[in-house]
Amino acid sequence: MLQRSEYPRPQFVRDRWITLNGQWDFAFDDENQGVLQEWYKDTIKQQQIIVPFAYQSEASGIHDTTIHPVVWYQRSFSIPSDWQDDRVVLNFNAVDYLTMVWVNGKYVGTHKGGYVGFKFDITDYLVEGENQVTIRVEDHPSINQPRGKQTARAEGCWACWYTPVTGIWQSVWLEAVGTTSIDHVKLEPNIENDTVKVHYWLNNFSEPVTLKVTVKEKGQVISETSVEVARRHHRYGDLIPRNDGGFTIAIPEAKLWSPEEPHLYDLEFRVLQDEKLLDEVKTYVGMRQISVKNGKIHLNNEPYYLRMVLDQGFWPRGIYTPESIDEIKYDVEMTKAFGFNGARKHQKFEDPYYYYYCDQLGLLTWCEMAACYFYDEEVSLNMTDEWQRLVVEHYNYPSVMAWVPVNESWGVDQLVSGSKDPRLANHMNTLYYLTKSLDTTRLVVGNDGWQMAITDIIAIHDYNQDAKGLKESYAAFKEDRHARSFTNRLPMLLDGYEYTGQPIMVTEFGGVKVKEQQAEGWGYGEDAESYDDMVERIDQLVTMLEEEEEICGFCYTQLTDVMQEVNGLLTYDRQVKVDPAIIAKIFGRKQYR
Repeated sequence: MLQRSEYPRPQFVRDRWITLNGQWDFAFDDENQGVLQEWYKDTIKQQQIIVPFAYQSEASGIHDTTIHPVVWYQRSFSIPSDWQDDRVVLNFNAVDYLTMVWVNGKYVGTHKGGYVGFKFDITDYLVEGENQVTIRVEDHPSINQPRGKQTARAEGCWACWYTPVTGIWQSVWLEAVGTTSIDHVKLEPNIENDTVKVHYWLNNFSEPVTLKVTVKEKGQVISETSVEVARRHHRYGDLIPRNDGGFTIAIPEAKLWSPEEPHLYDLEFRVLQDEKLLDEVKTYVGMRQISVKNGKIHLNNEPYYLRMVLDQGFWPRGIYTPESIDEIKYDVEMTKAFGFNGARKHQKFEDPYYYYYCDQLGLLTWCEMAACYFYDEEVSLNMTDEWQRLVVEHYNYPSVMAWVPVNESWGVDQLVSGSKDPRLANHMNTLYYLTKSLDTTRLVVGNDGWQMAITDIIAIHDYNQDAKGLKESYAAFKEDRHARSFTNRLPMLLDGYEYTGQPIMVTEFGGVKVKEQQAEGWGYGEDAESYDDMVERIDQLVTMLEEEEEICGFCYTQLTDVMQEVNGLLTYDRQVKVDPAIIAKIFGRKQYR
């Protein structure tokens, strides 16, 4: 039986855990009768599914691509005897979309959001011996729900939208934690003074504890810090259990993280009470800094030319979910082999192991929110809530350098129709400032592609297959920053917003499809006649971008084919189309350093 058995969260690791991946009982609830009939108190026997694969996928064992808006999961589990004095936490890395959880027939909680992780402390719901967890997931084909590239059409895939994903699509597991435990930490590296600022949040905090942090490099201790955490009084009541302003740990003569030298330091956090260990978490930090100077993106205070690829993160058997973490590692390795130093994860937040391998192997990443496809009040609530939690969840990955809350006006599509509705730009600007309120250290792309309002990068999409035509379009843009010169015929900046010297990148281009590969597949523009023709066309397009001094990077579409879309550098099943060394000579040649 196929099972994802690795520890699910490699950047925040605990030693005591149990996977709940594997075989679960499963049922469709097309009439939405499960809650009324109290299925959570009974046994679900309709069929079985392999978690964490969506029922639409072949890897799930079901492989039903029809729409079922409500599904149920159920399985039993037992708690180890040495967990009896601990708190037990049920963790989900991602479930799409609205999740309700019961343990032993008792309601535990609800979560909304298809891409962000969540957890419940289920200690008080457990019984001796065998326990049962029941999960109901609601996932409508709604344009008001963040969907990314999942089609909302009942008749299936079309153009460059793909098979929907419903339910559990990332790992589920149990953890034992102490009576007081670490909820999460926020790590802020400072390369100017070789320090890391630590903010921390504790669960079930009632009595004073000591938080001890150890920094290691290749197993050797290089720094240790301890802080005493006691409840502090505030005029509005007791403070949440977080040290005011955090504390600082030193990393003497710190080595910097970059794609060329992805140096990381291991951190161990321990919560102690009267010398008793209550909780222990292992993580890591990379010392790096992202900034902008004179219209260029800087990494560690040096200009850095971004050579990126669009990566959608779909797999033939698992759709959203790879069957092993080796497949994730392979994608990162191939991205680097093709000469790229970064990837834009498109319309999807990925399995934690993707960002882990980007950190370990050295690859910059952009994190992009899955889009809704129309704007109203419900969209605003759904987007702002989940987006903020995703930023917090991914803050500590050193590979993450930029946030993309909106792509090509999706979710504010009324902009395309010429609407003057002031809510639309306000919504984009709200997402920009919400992101900055959580993270001042990274760049925020306000609307990747066109019609930008407030943004840190001017991000242009253009799929002209002719380098001369692309050059002419860019020349018109340089003359008038509001020109409708690119293939979409939309302005890069909205009326009322001026170019203020931001870095300029072409963040989607290429998408070259080869006629001899698949005549029926979908791609951009006119097909290339052969793979040699594809390479020549890519070379000409990249050369044009490199010649424009104000362009400080690009993002090529795309790493892999996806279902009916066949314009990747790899096929959908990750077969190489052209020798990566040939491609790397093109994509990897321009560097500032």
